[in-house]
Amino acid sequence: MTLRDRARGCLLGLAAGDALGAPAENLTPSEIRRRWGRLTEIEGGGTDDTEYAIFAASLLVRHGHALTSEDVAAAYRELILPQAGPMRGAGFSELGTVEALRRGLEPPLTGLVHAHGWSDGLAMRAAPYGIFCPGDPAEAARLVEQDGLVSGAGEGIMGGRAVAGAVAAAMGGAAPDEVVAAALAVIPPDSWTARNIVRVRDVLGRASDADAAGDAAGPGVVEALHEAVVVRHYPWTDVAPEAVALAFAALLAGGGDVEASVTFGVSLGRDADTIGAIAGAVAGAGRGEDGVPRRWAGRIGPVTGKCLPVVAGRHVLDIADELAERL
Repeated sequence: MTLRDRARGCLLGLAAGDALGAPAENLTPSEIRRRWGRLTEIEGGGTDDTEYAIFAASLLVRHGHALTSEDVAAAYRELILPQAGPMRGAGFSELGTVEALRRGLEPPLTGLVHAHGWSDGLAMRAAPYGIFCPGDPAEAARLVEQDGLVSGAGEGIMGGRAVAGAVAAAMGGAAPDEVVAAALAVIPPDSWTARNIVRVRDVLGRASDADAAGDAAGPGVVEALHEAVVVRHYPWTDVAPEAVALAFAALLAGGGDVEASVTFGVSLGRDADTIGAIAGAVAGAGRGEDGVPRRWAGRIGPVTGKCLPVVAGRHVLDIADELAERL
């Protein structure tokens, strides 16, 4: 499998997971089961997850390994701030960053001044950094942190580092358990994100030992995962340590298979589009373009730019090819 195959599989898996999970965002697993039984077919388009991933990839195409937080902030000022109207569907961290930049602040203050530094906004767009560093999780984590310093802080950056490291490992051919180990290796072991990843891994291990994983998306396993990491009292679902851990749980439960991992991920509800996007990106990097179901791939078209007009008309496969040409 070539690096181009893996890059295309990664971003196609991200877009498919984003689109599949979009209608389930903020729903509970029981509501998802009531509406769809198991959500397996893409109904509409993707969200800001796909558009921001394309934007992040464009930064790497332009700057490569020399990318700095100052470069990212400059791109926001040049390409995002001038856009007219609201950023439809944008996450709290990105909206807070735009306001901070408009006030003249620079990173890392742009990611510290708002109250959403722990958001999964960086994690949702971290995959291109992993593509760019195949087999080198540490470099992928270093690069994605430059992006994260503009819009996040603390656990938000940890989530991005974990996803970038995981994708880098998958791009190098690592198995799912090795991919999760790589993610843990690039974040502090005492971080909230690391503790949550270990918790979901333990939940799935116990389920497997008890032969309960025959129906990996069954209510018992899903509830155990929620009990392990979900912040039930918080009114929003874009909590990076939660979404990243649940996405890795989906990868492990699905054995690295793109369809199994993504459908499990979106069945968990909460920030379902981001969970599906991360699971799809990591699994797609592992299995390549042919690992993404053809019926899903056929539903992925150029993005509309509803959140980021600057990326309107771009297709994830084109941007994956651009990244692959830089490797």
